[in-house]
Amino acid sequence: MESQRHSKALANYVANEGAFSSICREIEANVGSSIPQPVLVVGQEGAGKTSLLQRLVNTYPELPYVWIDGRTIFNTADIINQGKGKDILCIDNLDYYLRRCSYEEQFGLRRYLYNEGAPMMIATVSKLVPALTEYKAPFFEGLKKVHLLPIAIEELSTLFDAKAIARMASMYNLTSPTIKSIALITHIVENNQNPDRDIDSLLSFFSDNYKLIYQSIPITSQRILNVLGTSKIGLTVPEIRDKSQLTSGILTSYLKNLCILRLVSADKSIKRNTIYTIKDPLFRIWLKVPSLT
Repeated sequence: MESQRHSKALANYVANEGAFSSICREIEANVGSSIPQPVLVVGQEGAGKTSLLQRLVNTYPELPYVWIDGRTIFNTADIINQGKGKDILCIDNLDYYLRRCSYEEQFGLRRYLYNEGAPMMIATVSKLVPALTEYKAPFFEGLKKVHLLPIAIEELSTLFDAKAIARMASMYNLTSPTIKSIALITHIVENNQNPDRDIDSLLSFFSDNYKLIYQSIPITSQRILNVLGTSKIGLTVPEIRDKSQLTSGILTSYLKNLCILRLVSADKSIKRNTIYTIKDPLFRIWLKVPSLT
């Protein structure tokens, strides 16, 4: 019964309410106008972008719309052909199209969207790719950007009791602050009767992916990660060198590559005393379990 209550509570949870209201105002102000304002929803993977789009089309059933998955689009003509006669043009994962298509293709989409009688585009991206940030890019300007903010665990305090929130918080601090993470953590709380095993349960969901990442990098990189995994606050180059027994030249080269891979982060706020840490706190915990690595 307790697990059913948790599932029901999460099902009733509405994320990104501020973003939803903002886009609703745009729809009501722009649909039917000669040249509607395109909207771009920006949020990391799992932030609820697709759910937000679905909620929007359900809120306005009277408006003809088309739903396009950007992962299936390789040219502008595919978008234009599907958008004909529609009021709303929903493009989920627009960043795939932006990475694949030339600026010439993208200028074609821009001209279409800013022609009289065009549908109102509401699109989603996981991050701002160069096609949205470069000055010469077709969509450098002209899109109203709506950013999905990270979800704070405190937002769930009205849905779960204090005991459940405390358990969820200990896991949520180790994951991305998204609705997808909340769904996973809720599942663990529902199905694990022993709170002491919560982190082990969380690790089990990510262990295979972590193992693939770990095994794909050189042994020297693994050695550095193993050393960094022993510290929660991070280590300096001299500290890593002492623990790994690697020379400074080799160590700095491999550290640089680990930062490029976004496995390690470098805090340079203290001059000549850069602190290196494992970027993903759950990955750091995984590294400390020999049976997993």
